[in-house]
Amino acid sequence: MNKRKLICALCLAVILTTGVGLLTAFGIGGGKQHEVAYATKGSMTGSVNESGNIESEEEYTYFAKVSAPVEWVDLEVGDLVHKGDKLLTYDTETFVRSVSEAGISRAQSEEDVQGQIDRSNEYSAKYNQAVADDSAYATLYALEREYGDFIDEGQYSDNWNTARAKDSIESSIAAKNEEIAKKKEKIEALSDDEIGRRDDLSDDIAELQTDIAGLNRDLASLPPTELTPEEYEKVNDTANWMEDIARNWTEAKTKKNDYESAILNSSQKEALEKKTDLAKSREEAAIIELEKAVAGVDAEFDGVIVECGVKSGSVVSRGTPLFKAAKSDQLKVPVMISKYDIGQIKTGQRAEIEIAGKTYTGEVSRINHVATSEDSDKNKVAVEIHIDDPDESLILGLEADVTIYTDELTGVLIIPYSAFYSDDDGDYCYVIEDGIVAKKYITSGLKTSEYVEVKDGLIEGAAVITDSITDNEVGEKATYAVH
Repeated sequence: MNKRKLICALCLAVILTTGVGLLTAFGIGGGKQHEVAYATKGSMTGSVNESGNIESEEEYTYFAKVSAPVEWVDLEVGDLVHKGDKLLTYDTETFVRSVSEAGISRAQSEEDVQGQIDRSNEYSAKYNQAVADDSAYATLYALEREYGDFIDEGQYSDNWNTARAKDSIESSIAAKNEEIAKKKEKIEALSDDEIGRRDDLSDDIAELQTDIAGLNRDLASLPPTELTPEEYEKVNDTANWMEDIARNWTEAKTKKNDYESAILNSSQKEALEKKTDLAKSREEAAIIELEKAVAGVDAEFDGVIVECGVKSGSVVSRGTPLFKAAKSDQLKVPVMISKYDIGQIKTGQRAEIEIAGKTYTGEVSRINHVATSEDSDKNKVAVEIHIDDPDESLILGLEADVTIYTDELTGVLIIPYSAFYSDDDGDYCYVIEDGIVAKKYITSGLKTSEYVEVKDGLIEGAAVITDSITDNEVGEKATYAVH
């Protein structure tokens, strides 16, 4: 006997005043004898009974985390698995090779980048030296050019002064020669008796000739207008030195430009760093993939395999569904509730689940708010019943009988369900009052398969008829026996 029947039996014991099966006749005025029960206060428990199949409240699909051949898997639908169990292993050869190749590529990238940076630093030092050489040669060239210009300018100045002096002396000589010629003309024009005048002019001519001789000496003593051998040697040495300086200066400039173009700028260095970072990232990614492959697939929880779509030797891609497991420690029984009963169902109501003769406790955990059609074409509402303490004897898919306790009342007036009727005017029952059959309309409340709550219309202790009766018997005399 389940708990609900036990409660009803206890209620019945309260109602009955004699033992079950005994008929105690009360001879009240004669008439037809009816079986009756007394309306009395007691307890009621409302319930809704349905059946459904056991399901897991949580299912988890295992997806492939890598693309690889499956080395080993030994699962079938219905297998029990425990948290931490190895469910699948991958062939890791490809991943080991990928890690090795990525490591080599990363090392080569680092060596290449470091080599470029070292060369850049070397060129930077050479560039700085070339800049210093460029500046030094520029200074030397300027100094030598200044010295050469000084020689040229000095020689030019000397030549200019010499030419000016020569022109002056030659002009003086020419003027004095012209004066001598004039004086000679005057002498020739004198008569023989002008001896005194002749002598004076002769003396002037002699003096002028003396002056001319002195001027010629001055002219002869002027410095030459060409370089001396010593000066020429110095000028030639300076020209050769300037040529060497110019050649070295040009070479320094060329080297400076070449070295400068080989020096890495900040953007180029950043690009090289990114290249190295990329190689490192690829190696790290390869290592992560190897770790995933080595780890394989472990059970996340205790459960049951409900789907399996992979076999040993198959090749899977990342994201491929491998298998699905249902948790075995979180179970439920979905039941379909009709429109007549769904109004009584609320989440949190206690429930009993009977499976293979064993009873489990539970509660209403979810009510679907969209009705669906079953084979009967009658829309019903899916209600999920959580099982409190499932054990290993519960098997997914087994049918379970569910009792949902909707109301639990105490101290209410109740009558047997066999005494309850309804018509267009309402709910009613038949009673025997003063030996006469009477029809009493009542206000009913909670109803079960055995009892009905009477909210109004009857008093406690009323004798309600529980056997077959119709309105035709209302008003007739009757006797009764409490059954």
